[in-house]
Amino acid sequence: MAEKNNSLEKALTVLDLFQLHRRITLTFAAQETGFSPAAVSRIMNSLENTGYVYRDRTDGGFYLADKVYLLGRSTNLKRQLINVIDEPISKLCRRTGFSVTVSIREKTHSVTALRKDPKRGLFLTANVSDSISLNCSAGGKILTAFATEPDKLIDEINYVAFTRKTITDKEEFRQHIAVVRAEKVAFDMEEITEGLVCTAVPVLSRDGTAICSISVSGFKDRMIRELYGTIAKMRDTAKECGQLITGD
Repeated sequence: MAEKNNSLEKALTVLDLFQLHRRITLTFAAQETGFSPAAVSRIMNSLENTGYVYRDRTDGGFYLADKVYLLGRSTNLKRQLINVIDEPISKLCRRTGFSVTVSIREKTHSVTALRKDPKRGLFLTANVSDSISLNCSAGGKILTAFATEPDKLIDEINYVAFTRKTITDKEEFRQHIAVVRAEKVAFDMEEITEGLVCTAVPVLSRDGTAICSISVSGFKDRMIRELYGTIAKMRDTAKECGQLITGD
């Protein structure tokens, strides 16, 4: 019979709590597992030191870290993004003068994790209106193109339209995504709102899949006029964000 590793089993028992709870406290973990507070504290410290969880210094809770995200795609990524890439996103907003949005994928939808506006600053979004079908936005196209199985994802999307320019044909979208993947940039040319144009680039993990998308949006005339210079700044920011998230 194989020898048990009690320390490992205890750590995995604590990690299992994150399947149902995004935020774990030391007291809660001790109550749920039956381990002593001292044992839970040691486990959490070890998990934090090895990069599997992080402690939010504001609320005192523990959350799954990007290391677990890269392994299993199950993390409180919104909070991670707020904590880790606030500064480069703020800098991009200042450099371009446009609104900057960071989005993550939840099944077949692009979900706004955070947005930086030149006038209002940084804010976290958490309502249903900030979830949109992947076919409608530049960020959604990026998240589709750099998914683990983009073709399978394309088949699962519910193709809704916001304007007459929204791509709603599955095969047309599939061809479009192939171009997005090759060029590593996507565009929303008035596909959500008439008069508004958006461009997006990926923040990539080590395996080449998208951790999130970074998009910049503005009124059509100015966006088109400043498009190529803006894309260069976005790519620089995406590279910086990727390094901050993955620790490279």
